[in-house]
Amino acid sequence: MAEAPELFSEQELTCSICLDLFTDPVSTPCGHNFCQACIGGYWASSQVCTCPLCKRQFDERPLLSINKVFALIADKYKVAHYSAAGLPPPPPRNSSPVVMTMAEDGRSTNPFWSPPPESQKVASVGGDVVWCDVCTGVKRPAVRSCLTCTASYCNEHVQPHLTTPFYSKHPLMDPQEALRGRTCSMHRRLLEVYCRTCHRCICAICVLEEHRTHKTVSVQTERLNKQKQMARTEQEILNRIREKESRLGDLRRKLEGLQNYAGRERGDVENLLDQLSAALDRVRTQVVGRMESQLDPLVSKGESLVNRLEVELGQLNEKRAELEVQASSQDHIRFLQSFEEATAPLGEEQQVGEDEEDEEFSLHFPLEEVKSGLMEVKEKLDEIQMGDGLPGGPRSFRDSFPAGDLMAAESMMSLRGSTASLRKSQWSLKDVKRLKQVSGHKKARVYMEDVTLNPVTAYPFLILSEDRKQVKRGEKLQFFRNSPHRFDVWSCVIAKEGFGSGRHYWEVRPAS
Repeated sequence: MAEAPELFSEQELTCSICLDLFTDPVSTPCGHNFCQACIGGYWASSQVCTCPLCKRQFDERPLLSINKVFALIADKYKVAHYSAAGLPPPPPRNSSPVVMTMAEDGRSTNPFWSPPPESQKVASVGGDVVWCDVCTGVKRPAVRSCLTCTASYCNEHVQPHLTTPFYSKHPLMDPQEALRGRTCSMHRRLLEVYCRTCHRCICAICVLEEHRTHKTVSVQTERLNKQKQMARTEQEILNRIREKESRLGDLRRKLEGLQNYAGRERGDVENLLDQLSAALDRVRTQVVGRMESQLDPLVSKGESLVNRLEVELGQLNEKRAELEVQASSQDHIRFLQSFEEATAPLGEEQQVGEDEEDEEFSLHFPLEEVKSGLMEVKEKLDEIQMGDGLPGGPRSFRDSFPAGDLMAAESMMSLRGSTASLRKSQWSLKDVKRLKQVSGHKKARVYMEDVTLNPVTAYPFLILSEDRKQVKRGEKLQFFRNSPHRFDVWSCVIAKEGFGSGRHYWEVRPAS
């Protein structure tokens, strides 16, 4: 057995893929020998399974087993040759270690280079030793691994990476760090294959064993595929970001529009409420003022009449007392002499004063329209206060005050015309007095009624006076509320009062 290594040359014991001595050699069905990890990585990175030497194609990935006799011969050759050089036999060679970027050294043209630790300058370090991939024959321990070249170098062969500008962008790292966390826990090989069936990284030996029937690709190929998926995901995220930003902008504009709209509406409502409050104050002042202006003269006149009547009453009482004295007198001559003077008839002026009292001391305020308008306004305000007219209530604010609501419009017109209505009342009293003066039907006057016209029934072209005592035909359509009782064909109007029985009398004076 000591002469066994002399039976084979180093070339015969070298793998044609990694160009190194066999590690766990296996034989393909065509008879060629390769390292188990090398042929596994080769097939993992190929679309079809072929022999690297004769190019024979296999329909299925062959199940390969380690040639233990051939592996023993290769191991003995390694021990014999490496022991002669004073170096420990190299462990199974790893293919393409993965590397990490190190700090800058400042003394080299390579910005990623850092001096190797002293413990890696010798081969007798604790743990696994990473060997130089460039050394032939006797392998020396590697001091640096290159990320771009995917190879490890000793002190001699790493110099081109340190001095040549071409390699200045190649990151260098500690070889032991390249293996830590990047090797297969079962086979202690570098993870250089991705299993799409199991969705994890595996080594080349895993490809030939438990992952033999799985779909595998190289980590570089899978990286490109995942990179494309990541790009699509990133594009989808960007599209969603743009969509969210667009929705956010629209929402902000809507909120701003709502705030502006609410501000305008609030300002309009407050302005209308201020105007309504001022209008009510003006109506209060005008109505009360007009009533007092009509009441004061009548009260003054009534007080003067009361004083006059009290004087006359005193005079009559004195007259009566005189009559009683004369009636009880026993002097017949004096009684007869003063009889004519005592029984003289009362003056006619006293009777006129009574008629004037009936006519002058009558007061009527035509406030029906004013009261009706104020009551309608109050009802509207009560509806608003109860929530019926507020936004979000049973009825919207616009429904509570529709644009074509003639009833509310007529009420407001009545409020606006209240001053004219009060001003007209003075004319109405004089007019009634004049009619009574010219009328000769004293008996009929007992049944005389104060007729007031109902604007709800008036033909749309009829114009009614403010006190609803006069009516005339106009040329334009008047602004009345809609009513089923209104005359729409004949120019007629009905009075508010109705009579079911009895005698009733009123006078109509046609215009000249």
